[in-house]
Amino acid sequence: MLSGMTRRGAILGAAALLTPLAAPRPAAARATQATGQPVLLNGNENPYGPSPAARQAILASAGDAPRYADGAMERLRKELADREGLPVAQVVLGSGSGELLRIAGLLAAARAPGSEIIAARPTYEELPDFAERLSLKVHWVAPDSAHRHDLPAMRTAVGSATSLVYICNPNNPTGTAVPSEALAAFLRSLPTNVVAVVDEAYIDFVDATGVASVAPLVRQLPNLVVLRTFSKLHGLAGLRIGYGLVSEPLAKSVADWMLVWPNSTGLAAASASLADTRFQKSTRAAIITDRQRVHAALDRLGRAHTESQGNFVFFDTGAPIKQFQDRMLARGLVVGRRFSGYDNWARVTIGQRDEVDRFLAALPQALGA
Repeated sequence: MLSGMTRRGAILGAAALLTPLAAPRPAAARATQATGQPVLLNGNENPYGPSPAARQAILASAGDAPRYADGAMERLRKELADREGLPVAQVVLGSGSGELLRIAGLLAAARAPGSEIIAARPTYEELPDFAERLSLKVHWVAPDSAHRHDLPAMRTAVGSATSLVYICNPNNPTGTAVPSEALAAFLRSLPTNVVAVVDEAYIDFVDATGVASVAPLVRQLPNLVVLRTFSKLHGLAGLRIGYGLVSEPLAKSVADWMLVWPNSTGLAAASASLADTRFQKSTRAAIITDRQRVHAALDRLGRAHTESQGNFVFFDTGAPIKQFQDRMLARGLVVGRRFSGYDNWARVTIGQRDEVDRFLAALPQALGA
């Protein structure tokens, strides 16, 4: 007998884990409405993951729990290096890309105490916020008229005190992305003593012409760090696996600042998900299709929005965001918070098909349209 549960309970639990979330799921939506549990469209999580292969790996990983994860780490690094066409030495792992963002801050503080980092506002705040706690100064640069990173203004801001530049592309929360050609030119123009961190957490959801990863540049630029995560497309946010593609001069420095080891279950799931390209394609297609549906609805309602390239949308509600949040919550939907400089704008995650249907049904009244 299994301690704390029946054998039948264990089998049912395993079966539930192995059952992938799928769209549409109207019965699940009705159950959500009946129980009063809100639909969470505020965390930029992937509602379709983990993949079937990752679920199998999660179950199988229980046997590895007593062992340290050295071998699993090296296997995943090798798989990622092969995928990216880089030496294994240029791939570093982290407990989510969040740990690697913080390592970048620690590295900047160690190399140039009291120096300055440059970031857009609004953007994903983990690195800038952590940098301020390390007594680094943050030079915020406003976005351009298209709500994208203003690369010329950011380049002008680089000075003798600058130790790091952070670019989230596609950006969170705006969802906008700068073309890879313009970003590559910007990165090449930076002094080699300024570390460039390009956060590509949402790169898998891009469908805009001219936008692509700048990871190939780590072979050429000694000051470049490109970050990725298994939290978005792969649906493994709770298992905390991220990775960096790093120039050789920086790779050892980043690895030396590693704070903790990733967990063996997350590593196994990430490795399995990486190989499950069918799941990746279907998930990407579902999210992009529903993102387009939401953009089209906003166009019909006459609401300004960015051309989001993430698994979320960002749009002007026409009133303080708290009003929109409250109206959506009254309809069982949780949407994103206020972001600096965008008091009336909402960031809404693309959920499963039935969740998007519910959001679109509630949208006109929540907007007061």
